[in-house]
Amino acid sequence: MRTVIVLSLFALILVGLVSLFQFVGVLFGTSCLFSLVLVVVFLTSEGSPLLYAQEAENRFWTVVAMLLSSVVFFAEDSPLRVGHRSPVLGAAFVSVFALWISWYDRWRRRRRLVRTPHFSLQRAASRDQLVSKSPRELDASIAALARVDDALIRLDHFFIPSAITRLWRKRETVRIERFIIETLQDCQADDLNALLRRVKLGLLIYKLKDNSRDGQEGSWTSPSSYFADAGARGARTELVDLLAVQRVADLNVHSRVVLLDALQQMPLSACPHRAELWVRNVILWTRGDELTELKTLCDLKGDIHSLHKLVYHDVSEPGIRREILKHIQREASVQSAHRLLQTRASRSRAARRGERKVLSDLDDTLLCSGGHYPAGIDRRWPRKAVYPGVLAFFRELDLGAAEAPDCLSFSPGQAGARLGNLVFLSARPHVFSDLAERSSYAKFTHLLQAKRLHTMPTLLTGDLKTGGEMMLRGDMEPLAQKKAQNFLEFQALYPEFDFVFVGDNGQGDARAAELMAAASSPRGGKMERAYMHVVQPIEKTHRGRQHDSVESAKAAWDKAGVCFVETFVDAALDAAARRLISTRGLRRVGLAAKADFELVQWERADDSRRDMRRQELDDALRRLNRILVVDHGLDPVPLCEPTAAPFSASGAKARPRRRGETPPGPAPGAAVSTPVGDGILLRARKDGIYEVALDWRLADNEPALAYVPAADATRRESRKRARAMSQSRLQKQSSMPTPTSASDARWMHRARSESAGSFAEAGGARLVIPEQ
Repeated sequence: MRTVIVLSLFALILVGLVSLFQFVGVLFGTSCLFSLVLVVVFLTSEGSPLLYAQEAENRFWTVVAMLLSSVVFFAEDSPLRVGHRSPVLGAAFVSVFALWISWYDRWRRRRRLVRTPHFSLQRAASRDQLVSKSPRELDASIAALARVDDALIRLDHFFIPSAITRLWRKRETVRIERFIIETLQDCQADDLNALLRRVKLGLLIYKLKDNSRDGQEGSWTSPSSYFADAGARGARTELVDLLAVQRVADLNVHSRVVLLDALQQMPLSACPHRAELWVRNVILWTRGDELTELKTLCDLKGDIHSLHKLVYHDVSEPGIRREILKHIQREASVQSAHRLLQTRASRSRAARRGERKVLSDLDDTLLCSGGHYPAGIDRRWPRKAVYPGVLAFFRELDLGAAEAPDCLSFSPGQAGARLGNLVFLSARPHVFSDLAERSSYAKFTHLLQAKRLHTMPTLLTGDLKTGGEMMLRGDMEPLAQKKAQNFLEFQALYPEFDFVFVGDNGQGDARAAELMAAASSPRGGKMERAYMHVVQPIEKTHRGRQHDSVESAKAAWDKAGVCFVETFVDAALDAAARRLISTRGLRRVGLAAKADFELVQWERADDSRRDMRRQELDDALRRLNRILVVDHGLDPVPLCEPTAAPFSASGAKARPRRRGETPPGPAPGAAVSTPVGDGILLRARKDGIYEVALDWRLADNEPALAYVPAADATRRESRKRARAMSQSRLQKQSSMPTPTSASDARWMHRARSESAGSFAEAGGARLVIPEQ
């Protein structure tokens, strides 16, 4: 199948080229093909010295548009050769098309420069600082912001490039640039942070130009030699040097992140050596918990400019990268010591930003691929459907085993909020800029606005080489190694965190988890657990070249802590047993899984698939309810099965009950009384039989499950009293040992099978007695 798709693509391209040359013309076809090759080379040459700044990319697209439009309007064999009839009209068309491409590219870049990062919301603490100021100080802050905004508006000419405006307004431009720099230089520390929080710093740095590109050629110099050189610098260099060197100690964490984001938007290649030194100086000036907050906020911006991209791609000098990584490792060792000693600082730190990074795959883990190659192979759910419970599972892993309120906020803009720690490791290749990642971040934003995703994640992608080997040769090993490499680089950026990986067994995630666990350190940054969503038989999972048999691969996966699960409710059960999430968090995952299942958009022809997936999720919820009710005394989670009340099978509201009509029975999860004892109603079958989990146990300490007619099951007074009575009975049976998870699993398997065990009849009730 994979070979057929690749050959079909090549055949389609060949037929298109032949048709282009045969029906259009040789000159026109050759020009179009040359333009296409030029664009492909441009898209695959990201980071080239020829494309050192946004202005260079804008000039490239303008030149390509001019060449292509000239061929279209002036070539002899072109179908639109209006230049032969009227050269003036053809030249006008070429000019308009080239200018439109230039303006469109400038508009897109300006949108990115003025966009507000996800974390950059107004904080309650910042508002408190403004309120606590005197009216005179508050007026001075507002006046300074107004002056800078007015100066930026006078510099920002939307339709005319800055290089052109500087030719005929050079004196006024220099005066405005000097005014902006002096305003920032004279501000107090609080006023400077408030100003950087509200001004469009990325656009401001972009509009301030240097006279020449000093330092573009030549080798990297030491930081001391650069800072000692106060020679002729342009306005951009002087502004960033003021913020990143002279006044970096006055900037808070939020302002430093805004400055780093503006440098990435510039990009760093516009000032290759100086910009990397600015980044180094900002990071090295940040220590302790502030450094962790800075790193996390860099990953909460909602675009491709993450901390991983900043350190491993934007910073090209190996010496500067080593200094940054050593500083991060040194500060993380201090935090790890606090965590081992369980100091007060470590507890407050864990409450603020957590101690675990949640890593996850994208296709067939968060979203169903629908079996569309090469995204994934899962055809059980509709395409782009969010798997039930996966988003709540991410949130509970982020929270950890500590009990947290249901309304805990992860928004950086609210007081007392918690920073999120969600990262996606995707096999999708990175092409150019954010072409491949744009749709993923749009999906994250949609889920975040719908209150389903608890935090804005960051995305680490693959590359074209590994993606090409997977598509052409069907080899999953390069994908697994690329994900493991991304994990090792990310682990070096966050050595003070532990990690949990969530993936699927459709491609190379299980092999990647094995490599991650082998490379993780038990002293810090260890891989706690890996969960693989089963989308195909485990025997078909990619196991790598070094495993000759499935048994060898399974042994390696068990050693690496890889757990295969069918639903994310099962993953939550395993995580709760290992103290990775709390008990109430386990129940929240079950409730979210039921709600997510109801949001899945099924087609009319998918009734059988929907029933199978519902039964699969109901089985997982029954296992969950067994743990919640019996072991922890919590309310069970309602099942996904449709009930007769309060809605009918067609979805419309049921008619009102008439006089003398039998009232509807208890809903699943209600406390009921049966002839064989009290218990919790698990489900009401269509044949009128109730499945009840009894409060008492059998002689061998195994739980009991009863099947009684609906007429013999009556509702008890309240769930609270039912739990109290159940706990009192369990306290009286203190001599009986607590059942293990293995026995509970056997009980669930035997209870679901009507043929397993023998049956005893008591008052019309059928009681399941497990075999000895």
